[in-house]
Amino acid sequence: MTTTENITTDQLSLHASRAKITSDSHQILANNWSDTSSICDWLGVSCGSRHHRVTALNISNLGLTGTIPPELGNLSFLVSLDMSGNNIHGKLPHDLANLRRLRVLDFTVNNLSGEFPSWLSSLEKLQYLAMGNNSLTCFIPPSISNMSKLETLKLSFNVIQGKVPIEMGNLNKLKTLNLMYNQLSGSLPFEIFNISSLEWLSLTSMIPSTICQCSKVRLLGLAYNNFSGSVPEEFARGSTSWQ
Repeated sequence: MTTTENITTDQLSLHASRAKITSDSHQILANNWSDTSSICDWLGVSCGSRHHRVTALNISNLGLTGTIPPELGNLSFLVSLDMSGNNIHGKLPHDLANLRRLRVLDFTVNNLSGEFPSWLSSLEKLQYLAMGNNSLTCFIPPSISNMSKLETLKLSFNVIQGKVPIEMGNLNKLKTLNLMYNQLSGSLPFEIFNISSLEWLSLTSMIPSTICQCSKVRLLGLAYNNFSGSVPEEFARGSTSWQ
């Protein structure tokens, strides 16, 4: 496939994305995403210098309303996708699982619905996943452990149910975990407290009676939950800040 065809593929993907925007209150995309200029010069679009493919798409906080087209999954060189702070609704299309280079995915503060996407686990290079302040339901799949490079996981303010999977304890690079304001139940798996890299915890489940290796934790958020049992003594004796 030629470079021109590659650029055309990305251009068609972005056109499909713009077509799914039903409200662009500030006319930002309407005024900036024009075929009179290269897509690499479009607002919020970044391209790589080597292949001239779209590597980052940041259209956050633009007051956009609409849905996500499956064609967005054709941006095969995409490393970062940030659509936070808009009014994007509907379900995340399974086609986004094709974004195998993706390291950053941020849909915070939108109106996404449907089950927490199990196919996210195929994004094995993902380091930052933020989907807080949406209406995602169902469960966190055990396959989330496939995202072994994940450092930040923010899922607060959704309607996610069930137990936190034990397999999440395999995310040994995780630094930030925020699960507050959901409908999770049961105890938080002991294995999560063995993640030595954890620095920021905000929980929505019962805490084990003993705790292990998370000596780096500096912030623990327990507000607005229905905890039972006692807080482990290890936290009370440590330097952790409370919220």
